[in-house]
Formats: sequence, structure tokens, C-alpha cells
Amino acid sequence: MHSILNILLAVPAVVGVATIDRRQNADTIQGSWIARLEDGGILSNVLGALRTTAQVEPKHEYNIGGFKGFAFDGDDNVVDMIANLAGVLSIEPDSKVYASAPVTLNDRALVQQSPAEYGLVRISRRSTGGSSYIYDDSAGAGTTVYVIDTGVYTQHSEFGGRATMGANFISGESATDGNGHGTHCAGTVAGSTYGVAKRASIIGVKVLGANGSGSNSGVIAGIDWAVNNARSNGRTGRSVISMSLGGTFSQATNDAVASAVANGVFTVVAAGNDGRDARNTSPASEPSVFTVGATDSSDVKASFSNFGPVLDIFAPGVNIKSSWIGGTTATRTISGTSMACPHVAGLAAYIIALEGQRSPANLASRLVSLSTTGVVQNAGSGSPNRLAYNGNGA
Repeated sequence: MHSILNILLAVPAVVGVATIDRRQNADTIQGSWIARLEDGGILSNVLGALRTTAQVEPKHEYNIGGFKGFAFDGDDNVVDMIANLAGVLSIEPDSKVYASAPVTLNDRALVQQSPAEYGLVRISRRSTGGSSYIYDDSAGAGTTVYVIDTGVYTQHSEFGGRATMGANFISGESATDGNGHGTHCAGTVAGSTYGVAKRASIIGVKVLGANGSGSNSGVIAGIDWAVNNARSNGRTGRSVISMSLGGTFSQATNDAVASAVANGVFTVVAAGNDGRDARNTSPASEPSVFTVGATDSSDVKASFSNFGPVLDIFAPGVNIKSSWIGGTTATRTISGTSMACPHVAGLAAYIIALEGQRSPANLASRLVSLSTTGVVQNAGSGSPNRLAYNGNGA
């Protein structure tokens, strides 16, 4: 009976003009929903009808280029009513998301940082070994990386005033990092000691709480804020989104990150830490984002790392040391695809600063062409055998 019920629930019910996905799992947030508008839908009109007809106030409003929608709370009757509003395309249940941690060019001025953490050493060399990180002194200057995560401890000495908090979508928590995960990721992106792009700017967008979890509706709100902030400040072509988080498959979340990319913001996401095919998780399964798996210091795929054809690249993600909360010089060593993702987000910012603006698709192609091929051991079924590399010639 259980399997039959699951099959029935997997078939979307059509009510009026909108499709309702009523599937549930252990991570479903009861009574919380995400609605997407039809292409060309006018958000203000739908929200007006939402308030007057359904008497519902949206929790979040989304306007990420072609992706428009809102999040709301309500029972099945409210869902059915909203499904009948003109302009609503689809409705899906909100669900939890988690921090994804278990844990050669011309005219270059190369810098050597020695000693350096092995992750930095590895992405600046074609083979294992060595103890220095070799990079161009442009180092991400003039780029901005939006770290959509638990927030960022901006006072940390690693950031030297280059980090700010931009937005907070966790109710009841202050706009700072109460967990450490976001600060660690930001440090790998742009920290003065632990970072790939040491001159890039960081903007923290808090969508995960102190316990390391959040919701898809909050994550989409964070994406919406980051894209519109980049657009309003004229820096979409010099911005990167880094998302070391994930959850069960969500079409709305995938559509939101796809819209970020379509609007010119290169988006890097963690593959996830379930040791399974990443096609079952979001946002890692969205084809237009740049999905990163994790390797260890011997170039072996980490046992926890998700894998499969949706991955674009691997990067170091085991025993990565970076900035932490609790003090301006605090550090911690942790593992996860969450740690691999910011290596690549930092590398994307580094390439933008070094070579100039590119479209997201062209930047993805550049990172792939630079990568070291055939060195990842046990990469996993369907995975690309590519390891991130900064192209310095070492």
C-alpha cells in the first residue's frame, strides 16, 4: 500500500491552471509552499489576488529575471485556491536544505604563498606534491562572490574588510554567522591565507540558521536577493554565487538557480555529501549551474561526495582548513563538498579578474578547459574526470 500511495502522490494533480506537486518526504516542511508564475506573469497582479481572494500574505516574493513566484503558508484548501489564481503555473511543497558538509597565460605576475593549505596547492599544480600556492596577483580583484550559506563572520582577519553581510532570511536570528560553515566557505573563496581569490569581495547571504539548516523558500529568496543586488550594482558579469548547500530535488530551486545563470551570474554549487548520484538533489542537479564534487589529498573522490553526470568538476574537499567563528583568527579543519565548492567559486572569480568578463556558459567552458583530466580516482559512475586548476603552468 505504501508503494502504491507514493506512486499516486508522484503524479501531479491539475487544479485550474496550476500544477500541484503534493509529494512529501522526511524533509518536507508541512504547510509551507512555493508557487511559480507562468512565463510573462505579472507578479504584482498575482500577489494582489493572493491577498484579496485567498487572504494569504506571501512569506517571500521572487523576481529573478524569468523566474517569478512566491512562498506562502497554508493548508490544502489554501493551496487549491491559489492554484486557481490566474498566472500561477505550479506549486510545490517547501522542504529543508542543509549545509553540504559532514563534515599558461601571457603577462602574468605570479605569486607564491608558502606554505599553503593543500587545497590551494593542488589547484595550482597539474600533479600532487609541492607546498606552495602559485597564483596571479590579480587574485580576484574587482569581483564579488555571494556566499549563500549560514552567514559570514565579517570581522574575521582573513577578510581584511572585504566581507559584508547583505541579507538575512532566517527569522529570529541576527545577520551574522552562528554556525561557522558560511565563514569557512568564504575563507576558502577569498581569505588572505586560506582563499583562492584573495582580493575578491565577499557578500554573505544568510539562508541557513545556526543549526546549519534552512528551507528551499529561504534559499530562493537568497538567490533572488543576490541576483538583483548584482544587477542593481552593475556587476553581474563580475559576480559569482557560491552555494555549499542542498536538499532533496526541488524544481523551484533548480529553476531559481537556472534563472540566476540566465541573468549572467555564474553559480557554483556543492554536489552533496550522500555518496550517491547528484541527480536526486537540488540545486546540484540543475544542468546550468557548475556542480562540484570533492577529492582528498591523493586525488581520490571523497567517500561522501555525490557523483554522476550532473557534476562538472572536482576540487579538494577533505580536511580543509579555513576561517571560523568565535574570534578574529579562529580556524577549523572540516570536510565536505561544501569545502570543494568555494575552491571553484574562488577560482571562477580569479579567472574573471585575470581574463575579463565572460558569460556563465563561457566561464564554465574555461574552467573545464583548464582542468586537469584523468587524475581523479574512483570518480563515480558517470562523473567527469576533471580536477580544478588555475592554469598557472606549474
